Amino acid sequence: MKSDPSYTKGTIASTTRRPTDSTTISLASTNSISRGSGGNNTTNTGTSASYATSTNIWAKLLGGNESVWDGLDGRDDVYDDHNDDHDDLISTKSRYENEGICGTAPLKICLMGAWYETRHFFETLGKHPVIIVVSLAVFGLVCGLGMWAVESEREAFVKDRMDTAKFVARETAEYFANEFRRSMVPLYALREAIQYSKNFDALPSLIGNYPSNLQAENVAILGGDMTQRNITGVCDQPQVLADWKSMVTKISDEHDLNGLIFRYRLWPMNVACLEFKGGEAMMDSGMDASYSPHPFWSQVVIDIQVDRWNGLHVFGPFEAKLPSGVADVFCTHIPLWTSTTGENAFKDVVKVQGTDVQNVWGFTMLYLNWSAMKERSNMYERFENVNMEFELFREEEPRLGDVGPKGLPTKEMTKLAWSEQADKLNEGNSVEVKTESLHGIWINRVGVVGDNGWNPEWWPTAVASVVVASFILMVLTAMTMVKSYLHKDLVNRMLPKQAIRKLQRGQTVVEKYNIVTVFFADIVGYTGAAGSMRPAQVMKMLNELYTELDKLAEKHQVYKVETVGNQYMVVAGAPERVTGRVGAQRVALFALDAINFVSKYQTKEGDKILIRAGMASGPTVAGVVGQAMPRYCFFGETVDFASKMESTSKKMKIQVSEMTYRLLLDCVNLQFVMTKRMKGGIAGVEIKGKGQQLTFWIEKASPCEKCFELATGSFALVPCGHIMCADCNEKYKMLPCPTCRCKVDDRVEWRGKPTKIVDESVEVEHAPVFDEEAGLTSETML
Repeated sequence: MKSDPSYTKGTIASTTRRPTDSTTISLASTNSISRGSGGNNTTNTGTSASYATSTNIWAKLLGGNESVWDGLDGRDDVYDDHNDDHDDLISTKSRYENEGICGTAPLKICLMGAWYETRHFFETLGKHPVIIVVSLAVFGLVCGLGMWAVESEREAFVKDRMDTAKFVARETAEYFANEFRRSMVPLYALREAIQYSKNFDALPSLIGNYPSNLQAENVAILGGDMTQRNITGVCDQPQVLADWKSMVTKISDEHDLNGLIFRYRLWPMNVACLEFKGGEAMMDSGMDASYSPHPFWSQVVIDIQVDRWNGLHVFGPFEAKLPSGVADVFCTHIPLWTSTTGENAFKDVVKVQGTDVQNVWGFTMLYLNWSAMKERSNMYERFENVNMEFELFREEEPRLGDVGPKGLPTKEMTKLAWSEQADKLNEGNSVEVKTESLHGIWINRVGVVGDNGWNPEWWPTAVASVVVASFILMVLTAMTMVKSYLHKDLVNRMLPKQAIRKLQRGQTVVEKYNIVTVFFADIVGYTGAAGSMRPAQVMKMLNELYTELDKLAEKHQVYKVETVGNQYMVVAGAPERVTGRVGAQRVALFALDAINFVSKYQTKEGDKILIRAGMASGPTVAGVVGQAMPRYCFFGETVDFASKMESTSKKMKIQVSEMTYRLLLDCVNLQFVMTKRMKGGIAGVEIKGKGQQLTFWIEKASPCEKCFELATGSFALVPCGHIMCADCNEKYKMLPCPTCRCKVDDRVEWRGKPTKIVDESVEVEHAPVFDEEAGLTSETML
């Protein structure tokens, strides 16, 4: 099938009607291009083609024999496009300004412009995923560095704040521990004075062991019951009271506690005998702690005498009524023991809460105004100045049962001092500092309450700022890269990559190609009312047409050189070097696809376009001439010959040179049907400057000879409609259509009778169709 011209032109037959001669206006006779001939006198017909001032489709569409621009002279509305097409925002804006339209028109233009720019921006992102990757990388890098800087500052701030909290907590706790220790010194001094002054040595004997001087039992007091001893005449002796007052006043004045210690009590034989408060000495209640069932006082004597408490026995704080009001107070107890030798030795055994204890003299105690100590420390102002909350508490629980001396629950007495929002402190927003005191281990918990905790107040704003700044830089990077890629894409569409690289290095772009197939196509006619189209409409029509041809060129891997006027030029074999038959095959398939597309193409007004095409193969030279507005041009006799193949071709036909014909015959994977051009029994066509040249028409192409007819077992490809025999279908089962390179959505097997594909130019009333069950007719095949 390489050279048999008996195969007729066409695909599957259908009732195909072409415009009659009465409705078709051919411009072939008036469209001519002046070109040089051969050798060094050849003028480039691609980017360097020289056109004579003859009429073309522009002149025909605008009427008259004048040039296009002369025909437009004096017409104000010739370039107006009154269609509702807003592609040209600048023209729309100019029209609004010229017509004096205001109001919402500028806003509409701005919104339309913003919409087009945004859409174009995202379309470019979709075409170049690397922009997204780089932009996200910029976002991640900037955001990471920003977060690292913010986090470093935050950590430094938190560390400084926590160090401040620890310092203030430790300083406050140590202050209280020292003041608490200093306030207990009078109790030690009182114990020493009682033991060595001899003023109160007779009191234990006068009071005696239980039940001596028993007055009453189970007397109800706050927090429990007591056993009361009659101490009248013992503890109210004037000398005893005078000695007690003198001793306590002297000790209090020496230590200058400014009223922090507001009450002293003396308990000989564990019986409340003497007390000092308000500057006066007086007899106490006579309560016998050794035999009273009161839970607090019974626990006190057990701790300090039965269990031999080591050091001061401190309890509190608890509430007490003072002349100045209710205050938090501590009470502290210290045992007194008799001497085991000498004439005053008290050798009787004292039963303390049921346990015999020897050498018990009794105990003494004092009351400390804890509220006054807290006020003098200015601790609340200290923590307020550093914007922190605190809670000072004792580590271990009190050992005095469930209630205190006034019957209050002892579990609340572990808390020594706290700020207003101390209940909001937790492990996450506070630190603890431990301090040893006479009252055991004190813990001061200090922290910052609120949503941020230790974090600075500016931290959320800084994080948000970093994210926003990173996002802005990401968008700016994306916009910059989009502009760069748009420029790069535009340049790549205008020039080959190797030419771009040489131009960027300042080198001269000249390349020689041994064999290139060149294709020219020209619009030579139209049907319908195209003669009434305005220039803007013609431009849009040509743009639509050539845009689709550009897609076909990309699909068939041919290189579009340029569009000059209404002439279209592509090549294969340059700038991408391929073998001669591969380049010829690509251009031939492109040409067939282009003719097929144009035959079906219609404008919005229903007009059709007629083109003619020509191809030639041979050596060429390509390069970029000049520096201003650089263009990739092809030079040589092959370019000139291909242009003449087009100019001497016929409407909707593809004329090829003999060299191209032979290259197509050598194609391995495709069979081309080509017929020799004959006129008056003479083969070929007369070419100016070359004489009679043998040329051929390309009719069609298929993978093999059997694919030119429908036979049982043949397959129709959807959506392109090309026919493939069973063998080729199996060979190209997972590949695009080998003829048009379209993606195959489905393959429908032919179940009818074997049928030759008849010529499209012949009207057939009963054209063969596919099986109804297959859902594919012959019309969908075209």
